[in-house]
Amino acid sequence: MAKENLVICPVYNEQDTIQEFYHNLRKFYIHDVVFVDDGSTDGCKDFLVAVKNRKTFLIRHLQRSGYGTALLSGFGFCLAKGYKKAITIDGDLQHNPEHIPQFLSELEEKEIALGSRYMLTAGCLDVPRITLTINRYISKLIEQLFSVHVTDPFCGFRGYRDTFLKKANLNHTSYGLGLEIILEIIRTKTPFKEIPIKAIYNNHLREFQDGLNDPRIRLLYYLNILSEKKTELLLEDSIILKENAPLFLFETGKTGPCLTDIIFGYS
Repeated sequence: MAKENLVICPVYNEQDTIQEFYHNLRKFYIHDVVFVDDGSTDGCKDFLVAVKNRKTFLIRHLQRSGYGTALLSGFGFCLAKGYKKAITIDGDLQHNPEHIPQFLSELEEKEIALGSRYMLTAGCLDVPRITLTINRYISKLIEQLFSVHVTDPFCGFRGYRDTFLKKANLNHTSYGLGLEIILEIIRTKTPFKEIPIKAIYNNHLREFQDGLNDPRIRLLYYLNILSEKKTELLLEDSIILKENAPLFLFETGKTGPCLTDIIFGYS
């Protein structure tokens, strides 16, 4: 008999937050959860081993493989075990588990529910400026290219039906997987709904892994994903670009201020 609901939580060195997160999670959600430990080297892994039971599962990567890889491991577990709905949520207290029942409810009507930190103006006040700038810029490009309005292309708090996970072509192993998922939603023409959630940033100094802590490098990484997927979709005839949409997202080799300097106001 197929199981219904699964929460997927990727973690990496979250010893300072994981106990509080798990306690909060179980206030609002009593069903199955799988933690994907992406090679943690702190006490986080010991806690996750201790809480394993018939409703709390653990997948461990022997070494860090990337945020996207952790999510892909969770998606694989979801499909292998026959769950119908999957909620992804981070274990660093940036996401409030109280929204999980709403995500599950929305998945009764839609294949995908996307958490958004930016639907409510007040929700943007605590977001680091660089993070907000990148998110808004990528959101605008998606709308210019595909006529699809998504307010938060990178939020990790999302819900999926198994029908989408089975048809999505997902490959990115780092933070770009969230963007790739949005582009797969567009490719597969999958109905979705955005859900406003509060932006919670307890640690503004937290660094991005995988060499992406520099926001300029991070933005170019996202632009490359967008450019590659745009080309793929055009070759497949999966989409029709919006009239007057930019054919190239950025150009190299030009003199003067680079694109990232202009976007971030450094020029």
